Amino acid sequence: MPNSLNSNALNQYASRFTATVLNEVYRNQAVVKGSELLKITPVRQVNLGILNRLFDQWKNNALAFRSIYFDFESEEVKEALQAFMNTVSQNIAVKRSDLEPLLLDSVKDAVTLIYTPEVYFEEKLRAMPESVFTQEKAEQLIKYTQIHSGIAKALAQRLADSDADSVYMTQVIGWLYELKSNTELLDDVKPYIDQFSEVLLLDSSELQPVNPVSSFAQSRQEPKSFFDSALSEIDIPKPVQTPAPQRTEPSIAVLSDIVAKTNSSERESLNNRFKVDVPKAAEENRYSNVQVKVESIAGSIPLGQRFMFVNQLFSKNSEHFDKAIYELDLVKSYEEAENLIWHRYASKYAWDVNGEAVQALLTIVKRKFS
Repeated sequence: MPNSLNSNALNQYASRFTATVLNEVYRNQAVVKGSELLKITPVRQVNLGILNRLFDQWKNNALAFRSIYFDFESEEVKEALQAFMNTVSQNIAVKRSDLEPLLLDSVKDAVTLIYTPEVYFEEKLRAMPESVFTQEKAEQLIKYTQIHSGIAKALAQRLADSDADSVYMTQVIGWLYELKSNTELLDDVKPYIDQFSEVLLLDSSELQPVNPVSSFAQSRQEPKSFFDSALSEIDIPKPVQTPAPQRTEPSIAVLSDIVAKTNSSERESLNNRFKVDVPKAAEENRYSNVQVKVESIAGSIPLGQRFMFVNQLFSKNSEHFDKAIYELDLVKSYEEAENLIWHRYASKYAWDVNGEAVQALLTIVKRKFS
């Protein structure tokens, strides 16, 4: 199971960073245009994440436009549809409420990529449709990855070397874990941490990675819709480690002032600030010594344990808990359930694998397949 950051600290940092940026960006305007998204934050990886999410939505809209009653394979229709979609993409206008989730997720992705690249890339690979890795998907992964882009390029090269048009995602994840310890593929993360800190101090100790990446290689230098042209416009050289001169753009200057005025002595650990004491589940509800088979995982969790699982394992989000239990009830074997637990939930929510809550959940899951 990959090492993960402290999910509570990550969520809190991303929320504060997002609010700081959006408060400034929407100070005097109701929408943000496409050109503004290219440099909405000092962190290019965050901006790329927003563009990637917009691009995915843009493609989905194009597919939704199709109808079974018309010939969308006609060259005339394809050309007209492409021209229409390109024109639409050049007229992006995003309201704050719509941009906020895109920015929030992009911040969390970028911070995860800095400290735990194997977690970031595994999540991106598993989220790809059809569970296969193709040359097109490899190119998209490279296009929207700036930090540790050497890993994305190495995965693409592995695919090319395989002489296959596509491979199953399990094979690609295997490649990822062979490559993750190759420091030549990794960047020096300090310049990116400094970029985040221009808006809001990024303190590595607060994020508490289980095994933070401690050494990195030196950085490497590296049609016609908005998304293609946008990538070239923000393809700026990677930052150097020397202190950057004071920015003169009004929006970033204001953000820098906010950071400069922050009293470091007032910054307490995010972990302590948002810590919630969760009562332990009653001993009689742990099932530790009861191995009776159950028909449903969901139906075998008493209220006390449900409270413990939601709070300790799913960041106090009952909907995420319900979805996870539903998915676990659908699998056909304990091996499948265990794979789901370690590679999806444990990594996503930064579980303590030896903690009481995790062991209690595993015990209940085993009872279904015993």
